[in-house]
Amino acid sequence: MNTSLHTGSRRLRLIGVAAAALLALSACGSDDSSSDGAEAQTTTDGIVGTREISDFGTVLTDADGNTLYTTDAEADGTILCVDGCEDFWPPVAMTGSEVPSGVEGVDGEFGVIARPDGSDQLTLDGKPLYTFSEDSGPGSFTGDGFEDDFQGTHFVWHAVTTDGSAPSSDDGGGGYDY
Repeated sequence: MNTSLHTGSRRLRLIGVAAAALLALSACGSDDSSSDGAEAQTTTDGIVGTREISDFGTVLTDADGNTLYTTDAEADGTILCVDGCEDFWPPVAMTGSEVPSGVEGVDGEFGVIARPDGSDQLTLDGKPLYTFSEDSGPGSFTGDGFEDDFQGTHFVWHAVTTDGSAPSSDDGGGGYDY
């Protein structure tokens, strides 16, 4: 009787060890980085990339995978997002030597524009590029269709797609007046 108790106890320990091992293996094998329906693409320059977003399309991203945006207010290439605007819409800062020569699948030409503070900002077809501080990270594009006002200028923001255009936004994203 003592032997069967010892054998039963050993089986329970063995089952517990096996369950722990399976749990550890499943944790090692899981990768939820694309659980948001977004898949990052590799780039040749490491500065600008693309990301496929389910039910939306392929957007341009910075080196960290964050969605890039342009604003209608700066369509002519004039920098209007300054001061408080930059807190919400950080410019994609660049130096002339870092300008991407091109990204596979992206129509358009990258360049650099001088900001009013003297720093350089990346552009696509002359339009300044930004990220959005309210995006939760790679794969997020909550700034698309967003509207806000800074220093008397009205901004409508668009995620930049791989063809260099801003997708049409009929949902008229949220907005704030600053």
